[in-house]
Amino acid sequence: MISHFPYTGGRFGGQLMERRRIVQFLAMSGAGLWTQQRFRGAPLLQAQDASRPELLPLFPLDLVLLPHTNLPLHIFEPRYKEMIGDCLRNGWEFGMLAVHDQSVTAFGCTASITKVLERFPDGRMNIIVRGQRRFEISELNDQKSYLRGTPEFFDDDPAELPSSDLLERSMALYSRLKELAKIETQVIQDVPRSTDTQLSYRLIAGVPGELTWLQHLLELRSERKRLELVADYLEELIEEFESAPNKQRAPSQRIAAVTFSSRGLRPSRPSRGSLP
Repeated sequence: MISHFPYTGGRFGGQLMERRRIVQFLAMSGAGLWTQQRFRGAPLLQAQDASRPELLPLFPLDLVLLPHTNLPLHIFEPRYKEMIGDCLRNGWEFGMLAVHDQSVTAFGCTASITKVLERFPDGRMNIIVRGQRRFEISELNDQKSYLRGTPEFFDDDPAELPSSDLLERSMALYSRLKELAKIETQVIQDVPRSTDTQLSYRLIAGVPGELTWLQHLLELRSERKRLELVADYLEELIEEFESAPNKQRAPSQRIAAVTFSSRGLRPSRPSRGSLP
């Protein structure tokens, strides 16, 4: 198995900062593009068919895609225009892997293309993808212009289910956060329900979080432990909003700073007054 593989730059390296800027912009504006229906008539793709490639197309990016999460992307690099074209033609998913500290994690989440928002004459695209299945890459293949890998899919431990009290607490915290905060990226997410599978991912969808912490959530195979972490994080966000003079704002990324404690990886509470 490959725990991480080095990010050595090359064709991908020259575009990293530009892609970060575009993804951050789309993460805030993509919801508006969808809800305002600026791209009427763009094809809506149905669920991916059963034809899945033996080698999974891979898209390294400096963010973490979680299952049940919708994400807007701008596709502009030639290799990824080719990759997305292959996925559209064949009904394939592709795998998203987080880039962190000049390395790419081997654990990721597949993305299915649910909507093509816009196509440009030069082949660039604005698309919406949805997180589906978690995987670990065991082997890499660079025979095409874009990276591919052999995935081994995994799921949660069926014995690690959250209690009814934890489900109720988590939903109550989510509802309170929605009352306090306007988080634009949540507009394109599904409305979570306490009966949903993997509720933790649905509650955190669209909520800003530090990359390392989100990656930990992705890899955890216990929904109970995941939901405890998410509930604690939502509680800390609520405390920050309730103590801030202007509560109607998006959470600062600094709220999601991560520390290692005896309880494991979890967001730390920033000092008061750290909100911009």
